[in-house]
Amino acid sequence: MSTTTDSRVRLLKTAFVVYYHVDLAQAKRFLLDFGLTIALEHSGKEIFFQGYGTEPYVYIARQAQSDSTFGGAAYVVESRQELETAHQMFGGSAIEPLDGPGGGEQVALTDPLGNPVYLIWGWQEKEAPQPEMEKLTVNYEDEKPRRGRFQRFKPGPALIHRWGHYGVTYPEGTYETMYTWYTTTLTLAPSDFVYRGDKPITCFFHIDRGLEYSDHHAFFFKPAKSGHKTNVAHAAFEVHDFDVQQLGHDYLSSQGYKICWGVGRHVLGSQVFDYWFDPSGFVVEHYADGDLVNAETPVAHVPAGPQALSVWGPPVPSVF
Repeated sequence: MSTTTDSRVRLLKTAFVVYYHVDLAQAKRFLLDFGLTIALEHSGKEIFFQGYGTEPYVYIARQAQSDSTFGGAAYVVESRQELETAHQMFGGSAIEPLDGPGGGEQVALTDPLGNPVYLIWGWQEKEAPQPEMEKLTVNYEDEKPRRGRFQRFKPGPALIHRWGHYGVTYPEGTYETMYTWYTTTLTLAPSDFVYRGDKPITCFFHIDRGLEYSDHHAFFFKPAKSGHKTNVAHAAFEVHDFDVQQLGHDYLSSQGYKICWGVGRHVLGSQVFDYWFDPSGFVVEHYADGDLVNAETPVAHVPAGPQALSVWGPPVPSVF
């Protein structure tokens, strides 16, 4: 990307999400069953969860004082100068130490609806040995390269690689305000617009790396349901492949957790999805096989409706 005319804070990738839970012990059990592992725990107060990727952690669970709430999301920026830019040009907090595994520094911004957006730099990423999960050789009807070898899988949680994206809801009349803030403050660019009539109501954003490819969306926003407060829509975590995802689905079902929607295949982003309610009522997603886009990828404009949400899968639930 050119640095001559773009004054936005330059993002590199997604980092972590923060949630506050009234029952932290119950949230811990769910997140372990969901496929995260513990990087660091301050007993009864705060737990840093990691995936098997290089990020030191991807989810911070904190003890809530009253209600369970969403505590914001964090992006890694290109350089420390981006923290200075966020502070000086966009009203971010002072640069402060990042208190967690891997160290680093952060600046906190607040979007127009009050959602925290953290920008981090300098955390030390970890070694990421790949778990024993094979990249499958698939036999098709007209091509069968797997001969004398078998597909065998181990039941259990769907191990999470990293945190990939999240979304928030917005009240009526604030779409343009939200769109302007996210696209002029951060290097986020639209991947797809979803319309009701002639008005866009939902937008998916990728991290704008110019010609370098990035995930179809790192962030999205959509309208809040009538009569509901604005909130986090969901946070999504990448897993190895469809089989791992389905095994995780079966495991969560066996533990009695509440399914939200899945397993299915999205239209926009193409991910295979599986959404669950955690014990605090937040929606979290396992996903696999998502699209990559860059500055030259055409932006889609599609009408709202079930046909925009899934290619196949169970009926769309009311929460969507």
